[in-house]
Amino acid sequence: MRKIALSLTLVLLLSFLSYALQGSTKGFPKKAPEIKGLITDEGKPFSLEQLKGKVVIMTYGYTQCPHVCPTILAYLEQVKEKLDKDGMKGKYKIVFVSVDPQHDTVQNLQKYKKEHGFNDFIFLTGSKEALQKVWKDYHVYVKDKGVMEMKHGDMVMKHRMIDHTAKVTIIDKKGNIREEFLGMYLPVDKIVQDVETLIKE
Repeated sequence: MRKIALSLTLVLLLSFLSYALQGSTKGFPKKAPEIKGLITDEGKPFSLEQLKGKVVIMTYGYTQCPHVCPTILAYLEQVKEKLDKDGMKGKYKIVFVSVDPQHDTVQNLQKYKKEHGFNDFIFLTGSKEALQKVWKDYHVYVKDKGVMEMKHGDMVMKHRMIDHTAKVTIIDKKGNIREEFLGMYLPVDKIVQDVETLIKE
């Protein structure tokens, strides 16, 4: 019985060690650049160091975004629900970095977060200079195109348009970027599996 138990433990260990993350891993792992000069939706200074020991799921966007950002956040809410259901609450954090320092003030982030029920997410903003450094460090393209007209069926509406990289960056408990998921349509189950694997490392 003891030999069977040891063999089973070995099999589980080997399967864990051979697990391949399912996002884009090219160039990773690498140390996640520290985030300085940004503040949370609660008006408090933020640093990645505060989240050491947790897996960080980080994305980038703006609260006036008409389509891409709400879609990404909706997927991340599903990720959160599945992780919490699996007993992972408190072992990870979802972070949203603004690409719109002009509009995304602390007050507007608080309002957006409350209206959409993203209570456990951290929303970050700051000066244009501080945010630009984060965008550069994390390879996030940002171009503010101002207010543009968009057609919704028979209606024409004006939206603030900011072109930006749509992706999610996964940072492990030691502060290393391990993978990224590119695009707005996120594979929820794959992200959940990867985050749970990194939590258990």
